[in-house]
Amino acid sequence: MELTTFEKIVRWHSLPYLVALSFTLIIFGIHMLPNMDSMLNENNTRISHGFLKSQIDYHQEIAPFARRPLTSFLIESVTGKFGLRSGHAFILVNFILLFLSGLLIFKLSKALKSSSERALSNICVYFLSFSVLFAFFPPVFSYDEPLQYCFILLALIAFVQKRWAWYVPLFTLALISRETSLLLFPALVLFMPGVEKLVLNRFSKEHLKLCVPILLPLFFYGIYLALFISIHDQLKATQIEMASRYSCFLENFESTKNTVETWTSLYLALAPFLYLVAVQMRNRDAPARHNKWIGAFLLTVIINTPIVILTAFARETRLFALPLFFIWPVFSQLFGQEIKLLFSFGLYQRVFNKWPYLLGFLALNSMNFWFCFQVYPELGLGQNTFFGEYLFLLNALMVLHGMLFYFTEKNPKISLNSN
Repeated sequence: MELTTFEKIVRWHSLPYLVALSFTLIIFGIHMLPNMDSMLNENNTRISHGFLKSQIDYHQEIAPFARRPLTSFLIESVTGKFGLRSGHAFILVNFILLFLSGLLIFKLSKALKSSSERALSNICVYFLSFSVLFAFFPPVFSYDEPLQYCFILLALIAFVQKRWAWYVPLFTLALISRETSLLLFPALVLFMPGVEKLVLNRFSKEHLKLCVPILLPLFFYGIYLALFISIHDQLKATQIEMASRYSCFLENFESTKNTVETWTSLYLALAPFLYLVAVQMRNRDAPARHNKWIGAFLLTVIINTPIVILTAFARETRLFALPLFFIWPVFSQLFGQEIKLLFSFGLYQRVFNKWPYLLGFLALNSMNFWFCFQVYPELGLGQNTFFGEYLFLLNALMVLHGMLFYFTEKNPKISLNSN
């Protein structure tokens, strides 16, 4: 059977590279807009070399960041080898890694038997996620994440393919890049064969053997951490850092501004994905083959979220994004039908011809507009960024989808393509 023009374009082997490169350049462009206050330009038209150099120094000198040396090593290597200024090296390293992470989303999707069309859609969802799209804006403050993401995605590809000789070193490097990677381990155990029927008192030697390669990176990271702390004499600094973590929780809620910023940060990172999971749970026709990925996502949300709120600055939205590694590579497979609903334009007239839907849509989006463009900026949040606009659009799309979904649920015989 001859392929259509669209199918030929989608299957073009260079298209994933073009899509990932386009998004990477768009993200860089957003960060460099003259009215944007990003890490890269600090509300200017020029690269802020001084600020970026201070960030590099900060991550090399302060105890909790110094034990994550890989990104700083890459930046310093590029600076030394090519004679670039620190700001240029920071941008070159992190945006190349951002580009590669998008390609790895595609590769992981394909490893999970996704079609090229769905794998490309997953790349788009990844780059449009708040913590990636605005990665280098305050207070997101990404630094080690692009490298961490690359190692995690490479490790997950090896994990899916059961190539343990690759998985172990790659996940160990992900842990060295950023130790929060360890919070993914409980969810990875869910993929162990037979785990659904597993009872603790029946934990066999066979199950233990399966767990060993999954958890082995923890052992190697423990060795690395012990050696690093010993060699660099950082035991006291590490103890002080651990003891001071509780102050982050107090700061997260010390004022109205901080409280709103904390919950908004969590919302921006996870709300659309949790919403789609909730919708799918109501849908009896939803495919069950990816249920483990949803379970892994929810388990990691349950583990990661309180840890971030209690021990870190919750305004740094990227910290909440860790569970999305179990959603990004299967997003289109899981939620393709739900996204398709938004493009069922024939439904719009049917739905909004009914005044309760129309009034509800207008009322909810009026409140949405009031919060995003009045309350949020008046608290001093999202200034010189597109955070408010992103939040408004996110809410509007969820409201729209919710109404379309509710309407089709109440009227199951209506075709999605009807006019």
